[in-house]
Amino acid sequence: MIDALLYAVRDAVRAYLKYDYTRCEIRDDGRPPPRCGDIFIAVHQLGSSSEMDNALDEYSNFGLTLTMRVTNVPIDRVGDQMLAKKKARETGFNAILDRLDFLHMNWQVLANANQYLVEMVGDVQEVYGFAEPARYRGAEVPVLVGGEHFWAEPDSTEIGLKAMARFERCRRLQAIGSFS
Repeated sequence: MIDALLYAVRDAVRAYLKYDYTRCEIRDDGRPPPRCGDIFIAVHQLGSSSEMDNALDEYSNFGLTLTMRVTNVPIDRVGDQMLAKKKARETGFNAILDRLDFLHMNWQVLANANQYLVEMVGDVQEVYGFAEPARYRGAEVPVLVGGEHFWAEPDSTEIGLKAMARFERCRRLQAIGSFS
């Protein structure tokens, strides 16, 4: 059922940041595809839990991992040239990462996830959808990554910044004995 949520999150990020599939896609982990451009946001699932015995009270978690290539910048200038910019802040790594918090308690994403859920389960009489949106729980400290993060050869000189924003506890309730 998390598939529906991941698609809704992907669509929301693309619309909000005006990105297309070359800059934002669902991935199995936080790594970008081999042919990504300078900026990529990977939408990926994290663990889930169910805390109730008499029904499925499921909490789904997901991450958005932002990767930005910084190969064209001297390593000692990554901080002020790519991470935190004074001018044109909207293109700095921190500014993009900060903008992802728009997903915190986003009811429209929840509604879209439920619509995807209805489409995915098909002919089932009742669909138990998501009841509470995900909560933003913070972001990792940005770290430098090497070519392996970009699927490059081991001796590659590719360098990038990477950090994951974490969203938790998107709740979905399902009665015992139901199928969706």
